[in-house]
Amino acid sequence: MTTITIKNVKNISRTEFEDWEDLLDYIKHIVKAENFELSSEHIKILEEREKEADNATDKGLSWEEVKKGIRRNHA
Repeated sequence: MTTITIKNVKNISRTEFEDWEDLLDYIKHIVKAENFELSSEHIKILEEREKEADNATDKGLSWEEVKKGIRRNHA
């Protein structure tokens, strides 16, 4: 299991999520509840990145491959 620590964050009550999508949905809910708004430029960048990820043809790396790479680079 991987533990992620976020310091100085308010209004987070959940500590477990089913998957990344569940976590992102939860974050979106918190952002909306705090009336936080992204700039239109930032939204455009995020939408472009999301489209790029949706259209990606390569498989990417598995989580195990990512961890091995991190360990190799920090050994």
